[in-house]
Amino acid sequence: MAIITMATSKGGAGKTTIAQLLLGALADRGHRVAAIDADLNRTLVNWVAVFAGRPITVVAQTDETEIVSLASSLEGAHELVIIDTAGASARATVFAIGCSDLVLVPVQPSSSDVVEAIKTARLVRSASEMTRREIPARVVFTDYQPGTRIASHIEGEVTKYGLIPLATKLTRLVAFKEMTFTGEVPRTGQAGALVGELIAELKGMGPLSFLQ
Repeated sequence: MAIITMATSKGGAGKTTIAQLLLGALADRGHRVAAIDADLNRTLVNWVAVFAGRPITVVAQTDETEIVSLASSLEGAHELVIIDTAGASARATVFAIGCSDLVLVPVQPSSSDVVEAIKTARLVRSASEMTRREIPARVVFTDYQPGTRIASHIEGEVTKYGLIPLATKLTRLVAFKEMTFTGEVPRTGQAGALVGELIAELKGMGPLSFLQ
């Protein structure tokens, strides 16, 4: 059982896309997965209802006082719970981070994404101190363009400020965009390979240790 939170106050960084990839891919493997959509836009709730076509439990909840108890109840009946937070500073994000086993911080190739990632990392450290336990946080590069100067610069900035990135980078691929409209999580090609790498890396870190 594990709880993973997608967090950054930067809107459009890729939080919901990563949530969709993990939920869809693991549901396709027969695992019991759930999500809390803490964003007022309810993008994840709508995606599951309209496109996913899978047995994914998803609950919209923006009341910060309900996040922890809801996550705990869902965790008891599911192998993985994902919390998709709002693309703006919100107290619900603090509670989500506080009850998580891992926080993923998506970063697209822009300076504003790095700035918000730094703020989010500080928030995670504060939550760790508050809960008196280590809450790991990892940067996930999204819309990544390998071999470009901006990619090298952003990676350097992330390292400079002490943020830890995942080895798996979600490159700019049409398949990831199509998934948001069709619900089809990539299984083949470069996109499918990246999904597999992401899941394998998270399994190695512990949160997805239930995978065989």
